[in-house]
Amino acid sequence: MALNGSALAEGVRGGIALSLAVILLAVLGLTPSLRWIPEVPLIVAAIAVPVSGYALTGYRAGRRAGRMAAGALAGAVAGGISGAVGGIAYVPFGKPLLNVVVGLLLGAIGGGVIGAGGGVLGRR
Repeated sequence: MALNGSALAEGVRGGIALSLAVILLAVLGLTPSLRWIPEVPLIVAAIAVPVSGYALTGYRAGRRAGRMAAGALAGAVAGGISGAVGGIAYVPFGKPLLNVVVGLLLGAIGGGVIGAGGGVLGRR
């Protein structure tokens, strides 16, 4: 199984990029002095940015490796990284540490599923 370097590199690259977006969204959504920002656009962005990021990461890995599994692996890595960073970003705002573990697990699972879809599209 030759999924090694390229899929992991794509996953780490995507995870770092998504982590920056997740931190920004956490600060905008949780800072008390920024309560004037409408909640609906933040929720839409909090859903759309990771989904599109995982799909793009999976697409790039699937295109490079020619396998759907590469997309799933890259998406899972990106999801795990961004989910853990998202959980960590919530802790300074008084949220429980459990957010880190939940973010890691849900990010990896969701990223793997969405990345697999991107990997399928990348193979074509």
